[in-house]
Amino acid sequence: MSSIPTIENRTALVFGASGITGWAILREALQYPTATAFHRVIGLTNRQLDRSTSFLPEDSRLILAHGIDLTRSIDDVVAKLENIEGIKDVTDVYFAASDFEGFDILKEVNVRILETAVQAIERVSPKLRFWTLQTGGKAYGYVHVPQLGFPKVPAKETDPRIPQPYENQVFYYAQYDALQNLSAGKKWRFAEIRPDLVIGFVPGGGSAMNYVQALGIFLSFYAYHETDSLGTRKPVPYPGPLAVYNSYYTEVGQTTLARAHIFASNLKGASNGEIYNVGDSPVTRGNNWAEKWASICDMFGLEGVAPEEAPSLGVAAYMSQHRDEWESFETKYGLKLGIIEKTSWEFMDVLTSLPVFDRQYDLTKFEAMGFPRSSDVLKNYTEAFDLMRAAKMIP
Repeated sequence: MSSIPTIENRTALVFGASGITGWAILREALQYPTATAFHRVIGLTNRQLDRSTSFLPEDSRLILAHGIDLTRSIDDVVAKLENIEGIKDVTDVYFAASDFEGFDILKEVNVRILETAVQAIERVSPKLRFWTLQTGGKAYGYVHVPQLGFPKVPAKETDPRIPQPYENQVFYYAQYDALQNLSAGKKWRFAEIRPDLVIGFVPGGGSAMNYVQALGIFLSFYAYHETDSLGTRKPVPYPGPLAVYNSYYTEVGQTTLARAHIFASNLKGASNGEIYNVGDSPVTRGNNWAEKWASICDMFGLEGVAPEEAPSLGVAAYMSQHRDEWESFETKYGLKLGIIEKTSWEFMDVLTSLPVFDRQYDLTKFEAMGFPRSSDVLKNYTEAFDLMRAAKMIP
């Protein structure tokens, strides 16, 4: 199996272009695997992505289009797409969009927006050849540990789906099945890209699911608040139980994840519907917080220490306790006003407190196909925090 086919005039289309993965795919498609791999790169969003503050390169090949609401009818979406320059030449679609309108209809809505996207693109893009779908650790039952017990590790793409009735609650399975049905007998094929925890930057800071944004703001604010008159800063304990601190998992930088989407679309000879675990962690062992907490805190001039048996620090509670100081913190450092308000502290609490079990991925399948991963997880944090500083999200 080889990669980088010689296909001329490829056009990439990214759904969810303002999100943590979609934004990175836009950036990487302009330079990976070569600077000329794509003739044009189109990014689609529902709400407008401001080009001037998007931190995307100035490149004439890049087109941004907004107002693409996948909850509307297929005809409505087609009407919007038809007006986009280059839409008829789209060859590769990278689907990183999702929608949340409540847990009770999570599966229904996300399957519907995917089906709408596929059927609309089929009508306007006759050259379509490949589609990627991004899923995640829910496919391995990570949110159903209380009912199913700790998962088998390392998690492999060949692992069976979790049993009923929990299988029906995982919309990734239903999305995968929808793509199987929609691609049957067609000239295009698809692959599922399966990360776990994504490290990255989102322009505008509006993503509630970006825990690195919460982490960077929390550590910046903690350093600001916990520094005494002599400039001495207090140690910061890991904000969760020791079991989570020591548990292994797989994380991936958004650049690696974006390149995984593109790499999969370049593979020749792969079967339709292949699934690929992706990560920057060690191939089967994964990483844990114990290995990196001190190093991440050091990026903010803090001393990161292990938690006690009974955690003494919770991020959401700490930020809420000091709610009246948010605005003064943002003003002092000239930060984007309201950025703290846009950040999900509860999501960070979930990630640092609940997974008291190992959940690392087996990454050998994609690596055997030649996909390179980073061995420096901390570099992903540095890059994300640097972008956040440039965007005035943190000092």
